[in-house]
Amino acid sequence: MSFGKRIPSGQPFLERRGAAREATSARGEIMIPGKPALDCLIIEFSAVGARLELRSIFGVSDTFDLRAFGKIHPARVVRRMLRTLSVEFCQVIPSHKNSRA
Repeated sequence: MSFGKRIPSGQPFLERRGAAREATSARGEIMIPGKPALDCLIIEFSAVGARLELRSIFGVSDTFDLRAFGKIHPARVVRRMLRTLSVEFCQVIPSHKNSRA
């Protein structure tokens, strides 16, 4: 028995992301005006978005600033899971490889 979306045989997987993601285990902070910063673990990061792991996603708004790699990235939530958020950045940022803190 298989789980998840089925890919018809003979058809290659279609990549829908705007940029290649890089696996990471960096720390970040979710900054929401009027609330204390929330610590998060950045699981994947690219120039156009990220996947974040938190203790709880309860109370996280649909838009916020993500502080990561020495920069602040305005972000919008595109997918919510039990303990993870997938976000896209509201402004495309240059490559982050040279700016790690």
